[in-house]
Amino acid sequence: MTRWRYTLLVIGVTGFTIPLTAQSGRPVELRSATQLNVRSVAGEEVRDFVGNVHFVQPSEGGGRVQLWCDRAQQYTKQGRIELTGNVKIVQDSVTLRGREGTYFSKSRNAMMLAGVTLERDDMTLTALQGYYDANARRAKFYGEVVVVDSVSTTRCDSLTYFDEGDRSIAVGRVSIVSPKERVTVFGDSLAHYGDIDYTIIPKNPRMVHADSVSQDQIDTLVVVGRIMESYRDTSVRYIVKDSVLLARNGLSARSGYASYWPAEGLAVLLQNPVVWYEENQITGDSVAIAMENQRLRRVYVAGKAMAVSRPDTALAERFDQLTGRELTLFFGGENLERIEAVRNAISLYYLFDGLTPNGVNRSSGDRIIVEFTDGLVDEITVHGGVEGTYRPEDLVEKRERTLNLDGFRWHGSRPKRHRTEIILE
Repeated sequence: MTRWRYTLLVIGVTGFTIPLTAQSGRPVELRSATQLNVRSVAGEEVRDFVGNVHFVQPSEGGGRVQLWCDRAQQYTKQGRIELTGNVKIVQDSVTLRGREGTYFSKSRNAMMLAGVTLERDDMTLTALQGYYDANARRAKFYGEVVVVDSVSTTRCDSLTYFDEGDRSIAVGRVSIVSPKERVTVFGDSLAHYGDIDYTIIPKNPRMVHADSVSQDQIDTLVVVGRIMESYRDTSVRYIVKDSVLLARNGLSARSGYASYWPAEGLAVLLQNPVVWYEENQITGDSVAIAMENQRLRRVYVAGKAMAVSRPDTALAERFDQLTGRELTLFFGGENLERIEAVRNAISLYYLFDGLTPNGVNRSSGDRIIVEFTDGLVDEITVHGGVEGTYRPEDLVEKRERTLNLDGFRWHGSRPKRHRTEIILE
């Protein structure tokens, strides 16, 4: 069989309709080109358009596709158009850009393998490769994917984007940086729903919030869990679920559920929360941690609230204890200044004569205030319905466990921040 080819050169082409019927039932129309070169290769007509090339493919259901480029080669039988130079593909609010691309008119799919940019409203996405399905209004991107919008920058290995609902699914080495809140979230994958400003990181999430405490000091909060979600409405809120660990300098915590508002400096812990500050352990039904001007200011504990500390590490069985329906810890300059217990307040504090153990005091009342100096108990004040007992040292030694208040437990596995990771002591 003899292969043959012919060439037809046309200058100044406009209003040319490519005689191909796509699945949408509408042909691709050429709106402009500076030059048309028609040839045949192996029995297939190839049309070579050069200069200011503009195609349009209408759709019976709306959502027409427009293509621009410097040069295009259209293969009539295959329904394939090779696009080169300043490639732009537009469907409604979605714009794809790249150096090279291929458009399949029958399926209304586009492919870009030499770098791609997607633009939609205030969002810009870049990647090494991209595929777009105009019928499904869905795009897939691979390789060094970066998504930038008005509030954050997301990086990942691959991403699938759905125009409907402004949804996206990112996979592989995911990170989201929110400069305004100074928050970075990491994870194995994420799903984002732009129409409701909701994001979920379903596996291995980790949040890092860096606060500038002073010109030469950066204080960093790290939070991990099994699942992390974020909501953006009047403010940004993060929800962390299952096996939650939190660490920030001397402060650390564990819980089953946590909510965090970075702009407000507020964290709320639920489901068996345990909080540590320096040598103090705090437990309760719920714990709220409040920071002001990027410094720890208050920790509020509600329901079966208890604060525990060890006055002397050499006396492993002795723990100072304070309980109440509610506890509030007050801080000044990141140092614990006082603890207030209200409603059924009970305190148990061990006494010392210098370094020598000297018995224990147990007090109860409507309200108990414990003052601290340099991290040590300085003064205890009891208000309303005061009752108290003193037990001398000879009735305390080796009986410490029998003296513990109801609900006492000394928890291990304390989280600790190591750079931007969390380890368990």
